[in-house]
Amino acid sequence: MKNALILFLFTLGLISCRKHSLVIDNLNTQTNLDFRHYEQDLFNLNSDDLSSELERIAPKYPVFINGDYKHPTKLNQLNDYLNNELSIKLFNDWNEKIKSYGGIKDDLNKAFSHFHYYYPKDSLPTIYTYISGINHEEPIVVENNRILIGIDLFYGADYEIYKQLRIPQYRSKNFDKSYLTPTVIRAYGKDKFSSFLQGETFLDNMIALGKLEYFIESMMPSTMDTIRFQFTTKQMNWCYSHEKYFWKHLITKNYLFSKNLHHFKKFLEYGPFASSLEKNSPGRAGIFIGYKIVKNYMEKNPDVRLQELMINTDFTAIFKASKYNP
Repeated sequence: MKNALILFLFTLGLISCRKHSLVIDNLNTQTNLDFRHYEQDLFNLNSDDLSSELERIAPKYPVFINGDYKHPTKLNQLNDYLNNELSIKLFNDWNEKIKSYGGIKDDLNKAFSHFHYYYPKDSLPTIYTYISGINHEEPIVVENNRILIGIDLFYGADYEIYKQLRIPQYRSKNFDKSYLTPTVIRAYGKDKFSSFLQGETFLDNMIALGKLEYFIESMMPSTMDTIRFQFTTKQMNWCYSHEKYFWKHLITKNYLFSKNLHHFKKFLEYGPFASSLEKNSPGRAGIFIGYKIVKNYMEKNPDVRLQELMINTDFTAIFKASKYNP
C-alpha cells in the first residue's frame, strides 16, 4: 500500500509539477482575439420584429446569418428554434454552467499569444460561440479562420441533457469548460496541419497525432497534462506508469507497422478504454506514446523548430531520431 502511494505521488508530480521547456520567457505577443457570442445576441432579440433584428446583427455573424435569411420560411424556422423547449433550456443553463466568458477568453488569448509567437505572419481566428443543440460530434468547428464553439457542449460531465441523450460517459466526461481551450487548439491544429497529420502505419499515425499534442503543449505549456490530454488523473497515471508495458504490448502484437485501421483504431480514438484487460487505459492511449516519441525527438534535436516539426511527414526519420525507448 505504501509503495503504491509513493508511485501515485511520484506520477502525479510528473503530471502537475514537471517543468516545461516550452514556457516562453517575456512573451511579448499578447493577443486580443475577436470574440462574438451568437447565443447571447440571438436569444435576446425582439421576437416581434425578427427581420429587422436579424438585419441589425447580421454583419456581426455572417457565418450564421447569411443568404435569404429574411424569407418567411426561414424566419418561421428561427422563431420555432427560439421557442423550442430544449433551445431555451440550453440557453438558460448557460448562466449556471458557464456564467462568464472572462476565464475562457483569458485562456484562449494566452494560447493564441503563443501561436502568434510561433506563427507571427498568420492572421488570428475570429471566435464564435453558439448553442449547438448538443451537436456532440462536432463541439468545435473550424472553417475559413473562424472557430465556432458549441458552448452547450461544455456544461460539465454530469449535465442532465447529456445523460438524457445517452451520450457515452467516455465522451461526456470531456464536456467540461476546463477542457474548452485544449479542445479548441486541437481542432485548430487539425485544420491548419491537416495535410501533415496522417501516415500509413499505426506508428506513423501515432507520431502524426503526437505532433498535434506537442503543438497543444506548445500553445499551453503551463497547463497540466490531464487537461491537455483530457484524461482523468487515473488515466494519466496509467499512461505514465504503463508506458513501457504498453509499448512492449504494441510491439508484441505487431501493431506498429500495421496498415489495418481495425488493429489500432481504439488506440487513437475516444473510447472507454484501450485494453479490455486494463480498465484505466484510456482510449487515445496510443497518442500519448506518439507524443512521447515527438517529445523525445524535439529534446534530442533542439535545432528543430516547431514550425518544421508540424510539416514534417517523414515519421520514420522522426522515430529513429527520437531514440525512443521507454
